[in-house]
Amino acid sequence: MLDSGAMSHMTGSKSIMTELRPNIANTMVSYSDKTSSQVLGFGKVVVTPDVSLVDVMLVKTLGYNLLSVRALALMGLSSFFNSHSVVLMWSKSLKVGFVGYVEHDLYVVDFSGTTTPHALCLYAKADKGWLWHRRLAHVNMRTLQRLHSEGHILGINDVSFAKDRVCRACIEGKMHETPHKALNQITTERCLELLHMDLFGPPSHDSLGGKKYCLVIMDDFSRYTWVFFFKYKSETQQTVIDFANEVQQKHNATILSIRSDNGTEFKNYTLDDFLSDEGIKHQYSTPYTP
Repeated sequence: MLDSGAMSHMTGSKSIMTELRPNIANTMVSYSDKTSSQVLGFGKVVVTPDVSLVDVMLVKTLGYNLLSVRALALMGLSSFFNSHSVVLMWSKSLKVGFVGYVEHDLYVVDFSGTTTPHALCLYAKADKGWLWHRRLAHVNMRTLQRLHSEGHILGINDVSFAKDRVCRACIEGKMHETPHKALNQITTERCLELLHMDLFGPPSHDSLGGKKYCLVIMDDFSRYTWVFFFKYKSETQQTVIDFANEVQQKHNATILSIRSDNGTEFKNYTLDDFLSDEGIKHQYSTPYTP
């Protein structure tokens, strides 16, 4: 039987346990009627050749074998309950580990026999909404339910798109990696080796001269910064071209690379053709990552 409140598996049968260790700390188990029983020891119960329950408590006078849902979760098993059965699946492989059924209002898992092969079909039938969630590229369940209720999905009448659990693939897809450590040293060796570019605008109010956009260009080596203001976003390409020609002639040095975001003001045929003719490499930062 499964017990959601216990932190460890418990049994009253010493014959099914191996590697039994005595209870040195005199641990006691308390029940809801304020009575308690002594824990005689801790041991291991072998379920299958590949699966064993460890740190199982041997409880004096206990007449049942109780499985802890919390302890099963720590083993890597996910439990799914409905009105007549319980399915325990391995979280990583999504394979069915055990199947239990309701007997006398209790969920009972029988380890004496092997798991039947049709248990996976039972899970798929009860999980039809999540099956369509995966088929449709993990669309939000609320969106699927709205499309279904408004009659936009034909041929599906008995599906409920309820978000009653968490989709592992959706969670992993939204996870963020640990941020890179900030560099405290300059990696370039001379001026104009790498130029950083970014466009700002339009703000909520224009400047006094009617300018709406601001182009910032910074040299990676010297940290010297140029700022250009203009009225239209389309002026960006010609401003960058004129700046590159002027600064290369003025300082008698060539620009090796420029780095910008993926905005269309930098990612276009006009600027690409100029950079290709000048032999300047264009680097793009990762979208939505400053």
